[in-house]
Amino acid sequence: MKETENYEQLLARFTKRIEQIKSKEASTSAEYDKISEQLHYLRGCKETIEYLMTGKLPNDGNHDGMAHHKPVSIRRNPDDEMTHDSEGC
Repeated sequence: MKETENYEQLLARFTKRIEQIKSKEASTSAEYDKISEQLHYLRGCKETIEYLMTGKLPNDGNHDGMAHHKPVSIRRNPDDEMTHDSEGC
């Protein structure tokens, strides 16, 4: 993420790009597969930003029955080791 972008800007950018890709027409199965792969990737990016903004889990069948929740914030130590804010992680 660019330092100047916030979640709303990223969400708008991914939404715009999804619409651009959806408007493409594929003349071969290879082109169709490429478009489908791009859409899948961009939807995942968009769902990640939505989760980070709201804690809303994707409605993709893999998260059914799980409650929406606040994402765990991760901080970096000066020595670049990842640590979690919550205890026990």
